Amino acid sequence: MRSERDKYNEEAKMWADKRDKLHEEIRRIRQEANCFKVKRDSLHNEIKFLKTIKEGRLKKRSEILEILKSKRQKIKEMLSAKTGRSSKSLEEEIARIDWKIQTEPNSLEEEKKLVEQVKTLEAQLQAHRQIEHTKIEVDKLKRESQTLKDEIQADSNKIHELAEISQKFHERMLEELEKAKALQTEADEIHRKYVETREKANAVHLKCVEISEQIKNLRAVIKQKEEEETKKQQLDLKKKIENYALEKLKKGKKLSFDEFKILAEQGKI
Repeated sequence: MRSERDKYNEEAKMWADKRDKLHEEIRRIRQEANCFKVKRDSLHNEIKFLKTIKEGRLKKRSEILEILKSKRQKIKEMLSAKTGRSSKSLEEEIARIDWKIQTEPNSLEEEKKLVEQVKTLEAQLQAHRQIEHTKIEVDKLKRESQTLKDEIQADSNKIHELAEISQKFHERMLEELEKAKALQTEADEIHRKYVETREKANAVHLKCVEISEQIKNLRAVIKQKEEEETKKQQLDLKKKIENYALEKLKKGKKLSFDEFKILAEQGKI
């Protein structure tokens, strides 16, 4: 029975070793999965940051496009209102009238008329200058819009690239977790066998202890019986010696030391 118990203990140890090795492998795999998770989350944070930057650029470009629309409309309105004369023609005409005012004798009425002409021409020239200035602003805004468009596209490409890498890390993490899950199921089954075998070993051990206790009790009973039998035999022998000594005493025979001692103990001499 002890050999049976030892066999179960050895088997339980074997299951425990297998379970512990699996647990170690599960810990390693989970650490690997966590590394993939950390990398994935880091990329998620980077993607989130890039999306914030992209949204800011989209908003800014949208504002620029609105301003562009407004300025183009303004140019359209100014073009429809201006005369067909060029800026150079207007500048030359203004210079000619100014020269005439400064160098030629003019009546007050004529000078007043010439000044009014200059004002009108300067207003037209100012309209030309506003159109040119607005066109310069439009070109600048168009360049800013294109730059933002390129940056937004670059952001989108980077976000897409990082999202693909992040997805791969996520998939690797899930693969490792699936491995860990499968090994955990196996480890749980092995642990169940370990517990079952340990219970068998404990049951056999308890039976051994019970039988050992029974043997101990039986030996105690046998010993007690043997002691009682020995004592009885000694008493019987003593009684025989006593009777024999009394017979000898009656016959006047000489007693041995032991015979004398026994009769003395019984107070019969």
